[in-house]
Amino acid sequence: MARLGRPPIPHPRRHGAFLRFSDTEWGALQEALAREHPVANRRPNVAEWIRDLIVAHASEILEVDVTRSALRAARGGAPNWKRWRLTRAVRRAALRRRRRRR
Repeated sequence: MARLGRPPIPHPRRHGAFLRFSDTEWGALQEALAREHPVANRRPNVAEWIRDLIVAHASEILEVDVTRSALRAARGGAPNWKRWRLTRAVRRAALRRRRRRR
């Protein structure tokens, strides 16, 4: 007999990175964001800002350009095996985003 009901789907937070900040750290983050983006109407939320910082840090350390769907190698950057592994992870994440939006 066929299974009835909705097919199982992966948990939406399966591939997330989650951080917990103390009240002091959270306040410091909000103050730094307010200093960096003084116009309140154009200020990103804290999660978007932290995500941009993480991507910028990773691209600086690994010497790659991070886009929404791929990594582009910079001259003299990380070894190829690291780039290939990161590229595969970014492409899989892009596929998950595309499937979810349909």
